[in-house]
Amino acid sequence: MTNDWNISALDMPRFIELAAPFRWQTALGSLPRVQALCESDVALAPGVVCEWSLLGQSRGNGPSAQNWLHLQAALSLTQRCQRCLEPMAVPLAVDRWFRFVADEATALAEDDACEEDLLAMSSEFDALNLLEDELLLALPLIISHGSCQPPPSNALGDDLPHPFAALAGLKLPKT
Repeated sequence: MTNDWNISALDMPRFIELAAPFRWQTALGSLPRVQALCESDVALAPGVVCEWSLLGQSRGNGPSAQNWLHLQAALSLTQRCQRCLEPMAVPLAVDRWFRFVADEATALAEDDACEEDLLAMSSEFDALNLLEDELLLALPLIISHGSCQPPPSNALGDDLPHPFAALAGLKLPKT
């Protein structure tokens, strides 16, 4: 099948009706919130792409049928290790299912009672925004090589005077 879908305004009912997986390659530049977290020289590189796919699926028959969306994505970002401050590759992977409900009000009402993630059905669904949200959620909280050493203390500016050293001069002499 040809992949001529507008991923920023995806006709989700029609997409689910087809029940076929579609794949995309999206440049990092099309994901500005993710791009902002990368090292500046890598963020502007044209070869960094996110490989991702969507599969729409209807489960059940008749009025009790539920519509689902499966998102899979893979991307490798370059970020700074928080320990040694050297650049490192951070692989991101997303593999999530979402259940569609009629509207935002229904999603809010059902959200606490169900374990799956809910989305409001739309004929102009922004799949690119969903992809970017999920990539941001997939980022590790702490980016670290795990076995690296912090840089030497003078590289961090530890040779600067302590910011509270001047307060020592304000102490009253003991009498």
